[in-house]
Amino acid sequence: MEKYIRKLGRNSIVMSIILLVFGLFMFIKPISTINILMIIFGSLLVIDGLVHLVSYFSIKSDYRFFSSELAQAIIYIVLGFILLCNYDKLGYLLPIILGIRIVVDSIFKLQIALNIRDVYDSHWGFLLAMSIINALLGSVILFKPFESLAVLTMVCGAILMIVELMSIFEDVSIISRVGKFEKFEKEIDKKINNVKK
Repeated sequence: MEKYIRKLGRNSIVMSIILLVFGLFMFIKPISTINILMIIFGSLLVIDGLVHLVSYFSIKSDYRFFSSELAQAIIYIVLGFILLCNYDKLGYLLPIILGIRIVVDSIFKLQIALNIRDVYDSHWGFLLAMSIINALLGSVILFKPFESLAVLTMVCGAILMIVELMSIFEDVSIISRVGKFEKFEKEIDKKINNVKK
């Protein structure tokens, strides 16, 4: 049991160190990180498309009539190649899409706030204020996509580093106490056996 827990702890620490380095890279080089993630995502789409293509031609011809795998394969492969060929341009579309979604959602919430303003204890003012703040934040992302994307990636990198540092600390703490846990467990088992006798 002790060896197993120590092995799990060591594996977890190695993974945390890898993620910590990735978080640091996200913080220092946010745009390069986004480009790498877009390339990875595009590659995964192409691989997924190829898997669907192989799957489509490997099933019996009777079942192909009901299968949409060929269409899925073509769509995934085309999207994957578009992403791989234009990863640096498409990376900037993400914050624009996110900004549009936030602004549109805020407009709907603003409408709801105005609709319920006559309802007693509806807190419509709070909802109105939140929708205006969300609309302003969405507009910042929409009109400053490059800066927003870089800042967002840096924040994610910082959070990832903090989480992984805490994880490493927890793993080291557990590994250093494994022997004590086993000793404590044996003492409890011994007391239970003595009581049974």
